[in-house]
Amino acid sequence: MAEEQPQLIAFREDAPITVGSIQSSSMLDGRIVEAFGKQALAFVKPRKGLNLLLDFAGVDYLSSAALTELIKTNDAVVAGGGAMRLCGLTPQIQKVFEITRFDKSFDIQPGENAARAVARFKRSIALAIEQEAWEKRAGS
Repeated sequence: MAEEQPQLIAFREDAPITVGSIQSSSMLDGRIVEAFGKQALAFVKPRKGLNLLLDFAGVDYLSSAALTELIKTNDAVVAGGGAMRLCGLTPQIQKVFEITRFDKSFDIQPGENAARAVARFKRSIALAIEQEAWEKRAGS
């Protein structure tokens, strides 16, 4: 019988944003990283147009394998017409992203807690909608 993995991401809606709070303080163990990736993709793939904010506030350790799972998750979000951002990174976790140059691959809100990052994400969505509407009016 397969061992059931604990929930590693808790999702909550803050329309039009979905916040995924990572529940494991250590993303080093291969089994945990693999389970995290599976749980993230299972949530993301059926949700087209998902605006996902992953909150790393409780994460103290992160492996390069976890970065691979984040890339897969981001690719799935983007393929579905959505956007993904990261927040709540400790300076140590931020450094992992910088050293690996993954800070260029992800939209990271450095030093921001989830509440502030949600507000900023909502504002950017509203601005994009306003811009699109303005362009449609200008083109008419």
